[in-house]
Amino acid sequence: MPADRIPLSGLLDGSADSEIKLEHIARHIEEGAIFVYPTETIYGIGGRGDCGAVRERILIAKHRPPESPMILVAASRSSFVILDISFPRAAEILAQRFWPGPLTLVLPAKNDPQGIGVRVSPHPFVKLLSTLIEVPVFSTSANISNQPYNGDPESLYHLFRDHVDFMIDAGPLPPSPPSSVVRIGADNSVSMLREGALSRREIEDALAGEG
Repeated sequence: MPADRIPLSGLLDGSADSEIKLEHIARHIEEGAIFVYPTETIYGIGGRGDCGAVRERILIAKHRPPESPMILVAASRSSFVILDISFPRAAEILAQRFWPGPLTLVLPAKNDPQGIGVRVSPHPFVKLLSTLIEVPVFSTSANISNQPYNGDPESLYHLFRDHVDFMIDAGPLPPSPPSSVVRIGADNSVSMLREGALSRREIEDALAGEG
């Protein structure tokens, strides 16, 4: 059965009907649904971030290999307390300066030598999710692996409608680069993995400004 296509506008009006829809979405996510959804940068594919089966479904939908990393997105840093990650000083500085916003931090994790990527998003739908579920959600761009991203909602729906459970349709998103990705080591080392919406210079200036 093709995925449900849910207009974002119908979830933001505060009506009783929107609250019922949101409760349905929350139950679906808690049961393991995966979905296409808007962020402040691009459309992504997500699902509850504490479930290996959800992660596997997302990777299959994108045709990505099993070892591919995925970031976790939430509306506030407090949502990441369930993760076994640490915030070295450089991460604290960058989070304070750029969150919520288009910065992904790959942070030291006790049980993951590659670290775990996390981001706080200001998008209204992500904020809604934080009121519905207690865990962050996986976030990876809504495209097939190694193929260009196309942010047209109609194209995205037809591309993923047989592989996801629902899509939150916010209409065409303004052209935007993806989030910048910065790895912070346990020794406070900093390395730029992807220069996106934030430039290397902005990252360096933020760190330099804190001495």
